[in-house]
Parts: sequence; C-alpha cells; structure tokens
Amino acid sequence: MSGITDFLIEHKNSNAVSFHMPGHKGRSEIFTKSGFAPWISDMVGNDITEIPGADALFCPRSSIKEVMDMYAALYGAKHTELLVNGSSAGVMASILSVVPRGGKLVLGRNSHHSAYSAMRLGGIRPCYLRPQISRKYGLLGAVLPEEVDNVLSLNPDARAVLITSPNYYGVLSDIEAIAAVCRHHKAILIVDQAHGAHLKFFDDTRTPDEAGYIRYSAAENQKADIVINSTHKTLLSFTGSGILNVMSDRVDVQKLADNLRMLQTTSPSYILMSSLDVNCRIMSRWGSEIISDWAEDLKYFYRRAHGMKGLTVVRGAELDATKINISLSEFGINGSRLDKELRYNGIFSEMVHGDYVMLMTGAGNRREDYVRLIKAIERIIEAYGVESAKPSPLATIPDFVLEPAALPEEKELVPLYRAEGRILHEPIITYPPGSPIACPGERLSYDVIAYISEAIAHGDTMSGVDDEGMIWVGAR
Repeated sequence: MSGITDFLIEHKNSNAVSFHMPGHKGRSEIFTKSGFAPWISDMVGNDITEIPGADALFCPRSSIKEVMDMYAALYGAKHTELLVNGSSAGVMASILSVVPRGGKLVLGRNSHHSAYSAMRLGGIRPCYLRPQISRKYGLLGAVLPEEVDNVLSLNPDARAVLITSPNYYGVLSDIEAIAAVCRHHKAILIVDQAHGAHLKFFDDTRTPDEAGYIRYSAAENQKADIVINSTHKTLLSFTGSGILNVMSDRVDVQKLADNLRMLQTTSPSYILMSSLDVNCRIMSRWGSEIISDWAEDLKYFYRRAHGMKGLTVVRGAELDATKINISLSEFGINGSRLDKELRYNGIFSEMVHGDYVMLMTGAGNRREDYVRLIKAIERIIEAYGVESAKPSPLATIPDFVLEPAALPEEKELVPLYRAEGRILHEPIITYPPGSPIACPGERLSYDVIAYISEAIAHGDTMSGVDDEGMIWVGAR
C-alpha cells in the first residue's frame, strides 16, 4: 500500500502536464530564475513557528504587515489580509463580518461550500440567486444584475450579496453593474474570486477599444466591497494560501480581521505566508512578462483548436479565457471519457462537467504544455474517427426550482430515495467542485432526487451523498 508521499513522487516523475491548480504547475524554475533559489531549495528549513523576529499573523506589525501592504498596493485595495486556510476562511470571515446573526445573505446557487458553513455558524438565512444557463453549451453562466435587484427587492433586510466570479467554468458576471445594484439597496458586495487572482494583471495589460472603453474582468476594478482571491489556483503561491482585499470604506476592517482570526489556525504556516510574499514580489516585478507570455500561449491554443473537426471550445466575451473548456461530444465522447483519454496522453485537467473538460491554465504553464494538449486532442480525434462518430445528446446543467426554507440547525441521515419533501442540510454537488444541484435550506423534490440517482448510476461522484446513498437533511 502506497502513501501520499509515494503518490506525489510517482506523479512528479511521470512528466505529466498540469492543467489544474496550483498555478505554479510544480515548476521550481519559475522561482529559481526569479532569484528565489535558496528559498525553494530548503522548504524544511523554512518551516518555523512564531519565533521572535518572524512577526505574527494574528498581530502583524513588521514583515507580515509589509506583505499585506504590498498586496494592497498591487491590487489597489484599501486593506489586504493574508489567508493560510485558503479562500474558504476569507469567504466565511467576510460573510460573518457584514451579515448580522440571524440575518439574510443573497448568494448564487453556485456558491462555494464555505458560504454555507458561514451561514450555519451565523444562523444566516440564504436568499438564492439563479445564474443563467448557456443553452448553447449547457453550462452555468453569469448572475445577472436584474436577478440581484429582484432578490434584494424581495428581501430588503438582506445586508450582503455574495457573487462567485469567475465561476468554476470561467464565466464572469458583470460585477460593476451588480455593485451599483448593491449600493442602491445598501448591501455589501462580496466577490468570491477564488479562481480569478490573475484577472487584475490581465486587466492591466488591456488596451481600450475603438470607443475608448475597457471591459474589466477583475472585481477589484469593478467597485466590489470585498474580494477574495486564491492566489495559489492560478498564480504562484502554494496550495492553501490566498488573500482578502477590502476595496471600500463600507467594510469594518477590524471586525473582519477579528472574524478571520477566529477562523484561521493559531499556528500559521510560514511556508505558505512566505509563498505569498514570493508570489507578490514576482508578480510586482515580472508580472507583465508572465501575463504577456501566458496570453500568447492562450492565443496559440485557441488558434490551433479553431476549426478542429468535432472539437467544441467554449468561447465568449464573458469568459475568462484562461479556463479552457473543451468537448468531443460529436464523437460520442462524454466528459469523463475525454478526461480519461487526456490522462492517458499525460494531460491532467481540473474538472469534468457534463460533456466538457475544463483545463485550468496558470502562470506556471509553458508553450510546450499547450503543444502537448493540441497533440493529445489530435490523437484522440484520430483514434475515434469522424466517420464513426455518434454524437451524444448535450449534457445540460439542471435548473431546478426548489422551495426555500431556513437552514436547519439539527440534522439526520436519511436515504436519498426517501428524502422527498425534506429540507437539505448539506449541499449536493457534482464533484470535483462543480455547482450545487441542491442547496442547504431547499426542500427536495422528486425531480431532484431522480436526477441525482440517475447521475450516480451513470458513474458521477456526488459530494453530499455517501457510498450508501444517504444524505443529511434537517431533523424533524
């Protein structure tokens, strides 16, 4: 029986191409060529605790405070907090800081699990937003400003809105328009930008269109109040690290910091914090070069992929192009099969969703990765052959309308097939991460149960349903 270390060594030596997080893609040379060779070569020596001179995350005054200030300057924030428990801690602290106990939170049905955890801790009632669904691609799309306005109008006592942008597939919502709606309703706007820490730098390289207008992508540029970034997902810090940017004076920074101290470990990893420091320094000095190369490599991929017979590539102005969504459904290949074929060719993707595979690019990817990806797709197409293709029906995202209720405080385990009419305690999510099919505080219907049962029978993995087909619902 092999352990975690055995797997890591074996995978590292397999020469696999990473189109999944983290953003450094396991390549130490990006650190060594940037002058951080001594740091990257001795991680064990860097693993310390809060010794004198090292500063303390719970009361930052020197080196840690300096990194916080550097990030604030880099992102144009009024204040930045370092996250060593991932973006999850940032999302939870943000919600608990701006929504009173027992209050309401307006949030997308595609929110991260951490949002539900925060609501449970604060006794907060969810008011769900319904993201759009792309009929062309069968993917979950943006949350419209009109939807936010409608839900806030129906819930005038809601004090905050949480939007996930970009979502798991890279779809961006119009944060600037949503921010205007939130200000009109006197609600704080939190943006879970865990998958978009790179967007600020891509914005910085953009040029105005013919009308002199720039359509920004980063929430920091679009008047959000709080923005949470997983810098490890697409940039160069280590897994589990991130930042929280406060962008407006409407946020009580001290209250947010106090909540964050309760949610983060009292023994923060100095390796994670130093990786945040290194990421900030590299992006400050060489960020434009990194982004320029990244953008050119993406152009190369999309140019080569265009016109490949049988290949569907999701494109659109509202899409973060660093998330490559591809499908070979015209060959009768579903997403799971395509993912296996790519892995057989040494390409590891971020996630599967329906007929699509999403490949998450990052600052550590090189041109050779995109070349290998194109060749792998060409080999798969050649192996299946267009003549024998039997297109599969488009797999669509379910769009269930479920009766809302308060989050249950107590829970019990029941069989999925006997859960009709029960209020869900834990979200049921297609894994990996995906968007919830049913959310906490929603009453389960027969249609939802049937869909989930069929998906499991088809081989899909569901977070929230155990191996015995049991789920958590509110206790009666």
